[in-house]
Amino acid sequence: MQQLTKRRWLMLLKGELYNAPIGDSPQNILDLGTGTGIWALDIAEKFPGAHVIGNDISPIQPTWVAPNIEFIVEDFESEWTYDTNHFDFIHARCLAGYAPPPRLCFNERTSLTRSRCVADWPGFMRRIFDHVKPGGYFEIHESAVWARSDDDSLKPDSALMEWQKALNRAGEMSGRELNIYRKLEGWMMDAGFEDVTVKVYTLPFSPWPRDPYLKAIGRYQAVQLQQAIDSYSLRLYTQVLGWGADAAKIHNAVVKRELREKKLHAYVPTYSLPTPFCLGHGCVYTNCEQSCCLWEKATSSEIVSRWRA
Repeated sequence: MQQLTKRRWLMLLKGELYNAPIGDSPQNILDLGTGTGIWALDIAEKFPGAHVIGNDISPIQPTWVAPNIEFIVEDFESEWTYDTNHFDFIHARCLAGYAPPPRLCFNERTSLTRSRCVADWPGFMRRIFDHVKPGGYFEIHESAVWARSDDDSLKPDSALMEWQKALNRAGEMSGRELNIYRKLEGWMMDAGFEDVTVKVYTLPFSPWPRDPYLKAIGRYQAVQLQQAIDSYSLRLYTQVLGWGADAAKIHNAVVKRELREKKLHAYVPTYSLPTPFCLGHGCVYTNCEQSCCLWEKATSSEIVSRWRA
C-alpha cells in the first residue's frame, strides 16, 4: 500500500518528493515514521551527498541500502538522540492514526504495522522545531478522512459516512484522532509560529472528475481505498468499538461497494500551508485534506522572502 501512497503524493505534488525549497545540497535529512522507507530511499538517491535517516518503531525497512542512508528503530515520541539545530530537512507523512490495544497504530502509510502514530502533536511540533537547523525546513503531509461531495451524491445515511463516523469515534476513544488537519495551524502557532495560511487541493476517491489530472489521481485513490478499508478499520471496530467481526466485515463490504459506484463523486480536501512566519530566532515556512505543512527555520537577522507553492 505504500507504493500507492507514494504514487498518489507524487501526483499531488506534480512529481516532486517535497515542496520545500531545500536547495541542491542538503546535508542531513530525517524521515519520521519512515515505514518501509520508500520516501527515504528516494530522497537518498536524489541527494547522494546527504546523510539520510529514516526512523520507525518497526524494523520493516530493507537492509541493503545506499551508503548515505540508515534506518533507526525508535519511537519518535520518546526523547530524541539527535543534536538540536541539526537537520536541513525533516519530513513526515501520514502520522495521524489510532492506537487500539496493544498500542498498535493503523494508518494509510503503515497499514497494520506497529509503527507509532502521534499522540502529543504540540510536543511533536516543538521537538521538530528544536532539531531543524537555522535555514532548514520541516514538511508534513496528512490526509483528512472525512469525505464530501459537491452534488450531494454522498448521502448522510450512507455506509461510507457511517464508516467515517466510526473511525473518528475510535480515534477519540484511543486518544489518537485521525482528522487532525484543521488543528495543525493552531499547534504551529502554539509552538511559537505565526502567520499560517491554508491552500486546499482536491483528492477524489475515484476517477469521476473530468479534469485529466484529478481523474488520474482518483484512479490510484480508488485502488488504495479498496485495500485500506479493512486494514484501517476491522480491529478498530472489534477492539475499540466492540463490534462483532462478522458485522464489521459486512459493513466494510458495503462501504467498498459504495466506493465503486460511478455516481458517487466523493473527495477529501488537501491542505497546503505555504506561508512564512517568524518569531524570535526562527522563521518558519509552512506548506497542508491531504495536509502538507512546510516549515523553514532561519535566523532572525536573515531577510526571508515569501515563498509560494
